[in-house]
Amino acid sequence: MDVKKIRHFNRFYTGVLDVFSNKVFKLDYSLLEMRALGEIGRESGITANKLSNILSIDKTYLSRILKKLERDGYISRERDNNDGRIYHFMLTSSGEILNDYVEKKSDEKVQSSLNKLSPHDIEKLEQSMKNIEKILLKTGSKDDLI
Repeated sequence: MDVKKIRHFNRFYTGVLDVFSNKVFKLDYSLLEMRALGEIGRESGITANKLSNILSIDKTYLSRILKKLERDGYISRERDNNDGRIYHFMLTSSGEILNDYVEKKSDEKVQSSLNKLSPHDIEKLEQSMKNIEKILLKTGSKDDLI
């Protein structure tokens, strides 16, 4: 397969996702900041190291994101009982409200897109997504395709 075709698809799909937008749902947060919030919501007590791996970002950049979310009152952190260098991150009640809002709006955005498709196209899309994921997992690293 031509590398240019894969890169074209990557550019197309990042545009569909609007990943380079500075604001998600007219909030003062980027998609990556909201992804970090969402991952903390999915795994309360997650460490920065694990979060860095999930989001595929360096720890310095993640640190800035976490400081912003903590400063704004959406997350809190607790020092690990066994290793004082490690912190566990949780959503605050304000963070839960914001995360619920972003999750709901994200679901609505996807549903709005799906409403424009026929049931047959939706089925083809679902199968295509499964196939892409299954095939790309064989590469061993999502970083290989950037």
